[in-house]
Amino acid sequence: MATAVYGILTVCAVALVAVAGLEAVRRLVPAERRQEHNEVAGFIYAVVGVIYAVLLALMVIAVWEEHEEAKATVREEANELADVFWLARRLPEPEGPRIQGLARSYATVVAEEEWETMARGEGSSPEAWALMDEMRLGVQDMEVDTLSDQVLFEQGLERVDALADARRARMVEAEEGIPAVLWAVLVLGGAITVGFTYLFGLENTWSHRLMVAAVAGLIALVLFTVGSLEYPFSGGTRVGPEAFELVLKRFETSPLGDPR
Repeated sequence: MATAVYGILTVCAVALVAVAGLEAVRRLVPAERRQEHNEVAGFIYAVVGVIYAVLLALMVIAVWEEHEEAKATVREEANELADVFWLARRLPEPEGPRIQGLARSYATVVAEEEWETMARGEGSSPEAWALMDEMRLGVQDMEVDTLSDQVLFEQGLERVDALADARRARMVEAEEGIPAVLWAVLVLGGAITVGFTYLFGLENTWSHRLMVAAVAGLIALVLFTVGSLEYPFSGGTRVGPEAFELVLKRFETSPLGDPR
């Protein structure tokens, strides 16, 4: 809800600034003089508008794909954690119950603590990393006496490695954003696109104001959307910890999660 309010305020503010800029130009250059160049300005504006529209479209697609990729990474990490938990049920004592307890604690820390630190841009949780290392050591230190133990040992290492890979991918995605130079291009391009609308001379000033406000507001709306999706684990459109909450609930309710 707060994101929608901020978006509306941003769009309105940009539209008002754009209209104020038009009024300043109208006072400096009469509409009659600008009408003389409408044809040339229209041709150039079409080229500028197409270039900027393509750039905006590519940016929206890029940040949306990164947002969806972050969702897939979270689901993969939660699934790998569940695989570790169920596999630990088959491990001998005391390693099996201990790894199940560590997996439970990891899901709890990630869902309740680490998600908030990522939302605030403070990075990962040291406790979650420590639990990950303990799970890895728990599997690596397992004693292998039979062929079945060897199979479980190899599967356990594979699952823990996949879990760690998914976690590292999530940490990278949480900190990756649009480069500052690209933001500068987007903002400058938007200003140029809106500024070109001032070059047209129209007899109906209100229609000109409405057109300028519409163009500026639309550009502001798209840029606000890009900014909201830029960091997938923060802001009003952030990816939530539902996948971890689901597996944690399953850990608590499944009979396979009962201590032996």
